Amino acid sequence: MSDPSNTADVPVDVAAIMVEIREGIERRRRQGLRTPEELERLLEERLRSYGEESQIDPRLLKQLLHPSHGWNISTDYPLRTQRRGLVGGLVRAAKRLVRPFVRLYTDHVFNRQAQLNLYYMYFLQDAARQIVRLEGEVGRLRQRLEELERAKGAA
Repeated sequence: MSDPSNTADVPVDVAAIMVEIREGIERRRRQGLRTPEELERLLEERLRSYGEESQIDPRLLKQLLHPSHGWNISTDYPLRTQRRGLVGGLVRAAKRLVRPFVRLYTDHVFNRQAQLNLYYMYFLQDAARQIVRLEGEVGRLRQRLEELERAKGAA
């Protein structure tokens, strides 16, 4: 005789469970409800489309959508020159000599700009996230309104 508390003896219909889960997801979608993952995917699509419409450098857009802050400006920018040979060496040496004096005037500006960039980036991402969430909510409310109107018309 088998123990009813032993669930190992009970066959599990995985296919039926998966169908039920998919139907539940589809039902919530029709109601306008989105999962957090779907909202994040919609947000990324929205941010990507904004970047493409503004025609910014695709490499910068990729950095903006990445969770790191590598896209932001930094005061430790490298010293470079395209010049080769003796002239290039002289230019690099001159840049190294004047860099401390130039940084006295530029570091605080770059630091402030980096802070503003970060603030605006978080603000805009949150605003876009809220818009995507509210669009889903409006869709759900429209569907509910249509259901109520159909029920009222049938009555």
